[in-house]
Amino acid sequence: MKKIIIILLICFDQTGYAQKEAVSIRFRPVFDSLPIETDKKYPYKNDSIEISVIRFYVSNISFYQNNQLVAELEKKNHLVDIENPASQLIQHIGEKKIQYNSIHFSIGVDSLTNVSGAMGGDLDPVNGMYWTWQSGYINFKLEGKTKLCPARKNQFTYHIGGYEYPYNTLQQVELPVVHNNDIMIDIDIRQLLNQLQLNEVYEVMSPGEKAMVIAKNISSVFSLGK
Repeated sequence: MKKIIIILLICFDQTGYAQKEAVSIRFRPVFDSLPIETDKKYPYKNDSIEISVIRFYVSNISFYQNNQLVAELEKKNHLVDIENPASQLIQHIGEKKIQYNSIHFSIGVDSLTNVSGAMGGDLDPVNGMYWTWQSGYINFKLEGKTKLCPARKNQFTYHIGGYEYPYNTLQQVELPVVHNNDIMIDIDIRQLLNQLQLNEVYEVMSPGEKAMVIAKNISSVFSLGK
């Protein structure tokens, strides 16, 4: 009888349920290390800039320990929208505690999902992330305005997507982490804008070479926050 009691204490918590691992992942768009608020002016290159839209897909979130997969989220695609704070927080509740030292995920929607047509939930076209004319998903949206941009009303628009070779814009991100149940991931929009050359390339709204270059820039501005 004593042996049985010992086993139960190891496998179950005080409530009688098996112990589980709860991990929270928060995606935080920042400008000069400050969380971005839409339509707020930020100093930028001797002028100012306003961000009105930041919306993107995160897919295939998984956890690794020394390059070995130890856990992955059951839900494949997550839409992160700066105007919906709840969407920026993604939670993973595993059946058991895990040890991991890196997190892997993709920015965008994979080709198989794209060719499957419009879907529901986070992939519902009502979210404004689906090209009906292109029959594919937009991976990342960034919109705003600044006098540094020579476009009409000084507005810049980046709708980055495309899944066909050679312009498959799906990007992979891998970040080292110290095992932590609360992971903050920053998206440095200022750094991204510095790479985009707003005075020359300020509107990209279809797949192609420009979208591919910007997609690679986007993947480089994800980092572990504090």
